[in-house]
Amino acid sequence: MTGLRIETDDAMLAEMFGWAVRTAAGFVVPDGRRGPLDVSEADPGPYRTADYRESYHAGYKFRSGYYLRDFAHQAVGAQLLGLARHNASMLESFVRTATPEHGGWPVWALNFDRVTPLAIDYHGPDHFVRELPAVFELVELVHVLYRWTGDRSLLEHHGYWRRTLTDFVAAHDRVLPNGVAEADGPGIFDGAASYNERPAGALLEAGDAFAAQYAANRHAAGLEAALGEHEAAGRFAVAAERLAAVFAAEWGPADRSAGELVSARDAEGNPVREWLKEANWFPPLKGLVDTDHPNRAAVLEHIDRTCRLDATAPRNVEALSYVPEVFLRHGRPDTAYEWMRTVYDARAEQHEVAAQGANGDYPEVSFTLIAQIVAGFLGLEPDAAASAVTTRHALPRGVGRLAAFDVPFGDGGISVGVQLDDELWLENLTSRELEWTPVVARDDRFHDPHLGPPRSEDAHRVGPGERRTIPL
Repeated sequence: MTGLRIETDDAMLAEMFGWAVRTAAGFVVPDGRRGPLDVSEADPGPYRTADYRESYHAGYKFRSGYYLRDFAHQAVGAQLLGLARHNASMLESFVRTATPEHGGWPVWALNFDRVTPLAIDYHGPDHFVRELPAVFELVELVHVLYRWTGDRSLLEHHGYWRRTLTDFVAAHDRVLPNGVAEADGPGIFDGAASYNERPAGALLEAGDAFAAQYAANRHAAGLEAALGEHEAAGRFAVAAERLAAVFAAEWGPADRSAGELVSARDAEGNPVREWLKEANWFPPLKGLVDTDHPNRAAVLEHIDRTCRLDATAPRNVEALSYVPEVFLRHGRPDTAYEWMRTVYDARAEQHEVAAQGANGDYPEVSFTLIAQIVAGFLGLEPDAAASAVTTRHALPRGVGRLAAFDVPFGDGGISVGVQLDDELWLENLTSRELEWTPVVARDDRFHDPHLGPPRSEDAHRVGPGERRTIPL
């Protein structure tokens, strides 16, 4: 693991980060250790064994494998901790399973040997857990990891993103042919529409899968551009625009001043406005509710308010770990920090699944807090292949200084820091000159850290080993 560390004048932030790094380190699985397969509450053993491969826990810690949904959400935190090889290998292990035999779906969970599907979630090639958002988040993750590392071997997954966003979508767009992938449903072993496994009834479409598909097309456009396939990049960009148009026309609030978007469509295609957690917060998280959306403020306020109410708050901490990112991407660091403290303060409480133990023992908690502190508050927008990075710091009230050192980036790393009302700096720890674009205006515009603006003429050139400082 890397020597990632921070310095800050906020004691709580420093404590939170230190706990998260120590805890996440305990979830890393070393290469070559012999271990049991298919460990779960459903199988008391005895177990087969295999050599484990470098990976990390992503999902329930008492099982012997990692989960696609959790991996997609933890990967940026893992990158910051220096686990780029682990990320690349785990990514490849899931992409490899999206075969015709599996109907183009990647499996839901793999053992730590990175080969064997986890038995509790895999009962055969036509009977395994499938949730639509994960199919598309895996496409997004290819681009996210490419932006951080510049590793062109990741572009070799082009077959996966092309098949997923064309053939797979076409095969799952039959009841309401509108370009939006539909669930096979109704249950998770049939192909569910949403990450929310507890909706009131079967869903045909859900806001989280819709938003993940939209984002996947935008990221696929970026991947195609990296390959020099500009015509293909244009097709994926157009597909994203079409999805955005469908969302704007059909998934808006009943009251133009309200924040209650359509969260799903039921099995007959009728709109559902029920609070469905992930299905509600993925659209603003993935960019379907951006700066120009007429109800953006109301949507964000509805999410914040509804997550605080006892009757509607997420009961599982791993779901709650997404909420800070919604507000970070919409330029609201104060609200994000409140939710990060809520997640952190619940770390000693019993997880809703008793065998899991404390909330803090759920791996997603520590990995995502690391990403939110470093990449979120410092606003890191990497483009390692272009040797470029944008910083868009947005510190919450009460935090006047934050610096992160030895952040893995490209073939080396960067260190970056901000002292409000004083200075902003970046140190280049790579072997190549970097173009650094510091964005110093604090505002509430939506931005995606892995689909940032083009390189700016205002970029500063920072040579290898050089530290550049600008006044604020």
